Amino acid sequence: MTRDEATALLNCSLAELAVKLATTTSAIAQWDENNIPALREYQIRDLAEGKTPIGLQKRKQNVNQTTKQTNI
Repeated sequence: MTRDEATALLNCSLAELAVKLATTTSAIAQWDENNIPALREYQIRDLAEGKTPIGLQKRKQNVNQTTKQTNI
């Protein structure tokens, strides 16, 4: 899958894709334009199907736990 195919599949920009994958646009810019990392492709396909991709759910929980700890 290419970066363009990924953004077309999710109907989003690279910046929006970065948010959906809990990463940065800088990280996505480093991907091979014509062949994105396999794990990211699986995550993008899961997002397109309305599923929570493996790996992203755990990151969101960690962010929430960190936020709770700093607000104490």
